[in-house]
Amino acid sequence: MSIVIATEIDIDATPGAVWEVLADFLSYGDWSNFSKVDGEPRLGARLRMRMPGMSFGSTVTAATPGQKLEWAARIVSASIFEGRHTFVLTPNADGTTHLANVETFSGALVWPLQPFFRQGAKPRANGYDGFNQALKRRVERQREAAY
Repeated sequence: MSIVIATEIDIDATPGAVWEVLADFLSYGDWSNFSKVDGEPRLGARLRMRMPGMSFGSTVTAATPGQKLEWAARIVSASIFEGRHTFVLTPNADGTTHLANVETFSGALVWPLQPFFRQGAKPRANGYDGFNQALKRRVERQREAAY
């Protein structure tokens, strides 16, 4: 069993400009509802994630500047529990960027933890939507300040 939370947003900036903010983990505490990330956006790098009420480690599983950033966290093994967070940046024809923000939870523990991940019949997306909106504001403000 798996649960997928998928959100998306268009940002008025290039994929490179979105990447600069998305990959700047040190600044997350300044703008993001995702409290803090310690580490580097580099393939294989270990990350320390700190959110209200929880802290956990992750490993960067994809880091292609301007295109894709992904990390995964496991409890014991992927068959027990894995959370995989993926950001995909796609250039739009008008010069903006489409951001897909997807979290996939899988493994044996997903079934008993279902109520935590769901709001009614749908996966909870508010925190992901909030992150998208905050990223958009940060990127677009930086773009405006550059002009």
